[in-house]
Amino acid sequence: MNKLYVLVFFFCFDLSQSVLAQGLSTPDSLLPSKALDAVYKLQFEVFEKISSNLTQKDKRLYTLLKIFALRWKEVPVAYSQSSHQYHELLLKELALLENEKNPTPTLLYYKICSYLFLSEYYFSLDEKWSALKYAQKAYPLVMESFEKNYIQPEFLFIKGLYLYYIEYYRKKNLFYRAALFAFHSGNQKKGLELLKASASQFSMAQVEAKIFLAHIYLHLENKPLEALPYSQALIESYPTNIKLVELYTNNLVKCKMFKEAIIFVDQLEDQKKEYFSIPGHYYRGVIEEDFNNQKEKAKLAYLRCLETKYKPVEAYQKLAAQRLMKL
Repeated sequence: MNKLYVLVFFFCFDLSQSVLAQGLSTPDSLLPSKALDAVYKLQFEVFEKISSNLTQKDKRLYTLLKIFALRWKEVPVAYSQSSHQYHELLLKELALLENEKNPTPTLLYYKICSYLFLSEYYFSLDEKWSALKYAQKAYPLVMESFEKNYIQPEFLFIKGLYLYYIEYYRKKNLFYRAALFAFHSGNQKKGLELLKASASQFSMAQVEAKIFLAHIYLHLENKPLEALPYSQALIESYPTNIKLVELYTNNLVKCKMFKEAIIFVDQLEDQKKEYFSIPGHYYRGVIEEDFNNQKEKAKLAYLRCLETKYKPVEAYQKLAAQRLMKL
């Protein structure tokens, strides 16, 4: 985790999930929900048909939905052929949002989304100062949502993330405590409560809240069994979404539910994109090593994981290299 990025608290969008605003004031609130549901199902033709009905009702939401859809269609978008298109769409949309004269909660949320998408984009490309610039722009808007006590599920999600992560990093070590001294205090317990509240309510933030709860319990709280209901609910709702398959596989392996994980490891390894196949090879190695006690097969799987260096999944490759050294 880059320390500059932590200083502005938007922290783990490398999970490849970020929020997108609900149509907080749209004439038909079901339209954006249905459109985003199609994105999570990777049904992009269905998404186009649904979202096109928003063009006259809420152009800002329509554009952000299209950006969000492109981000999922080309995951990881910063390393795809659509990288430039995605970047230009975000910059253009953000310029329009910054010129809006009517500061509604909806527009506030759209701005937060746009700043975070851009921050994530630059962070994934290791352009830290650009990532920092846009994350800094998001910070006062998030504080504004606290001050005005916005209680929509989308704002509960944003607040929950802030409250949890600011305290998580303050507790991490002395450096972070000093670096985050000037930031508003958080509360990890309260943060998790807000994320759960967001996850329990029908809104455009509901899926994202479940993703982050799974991530937090899995990687930060080291409570994989508590993460499992969230990752399992996601895969049940979106079984064809390979990114969510990866998350669920991770969770199953952490829970040592190796038999249950095998079918999903197969799915990952069968993907043409190295972004998914490389994690699949890593998990195959773990299962062969820890469950089947087949060290040679594990070694082959780890070597496959390391065949091609690919930055978006370098964390998996580092883990594979570490395990390979011990075999």
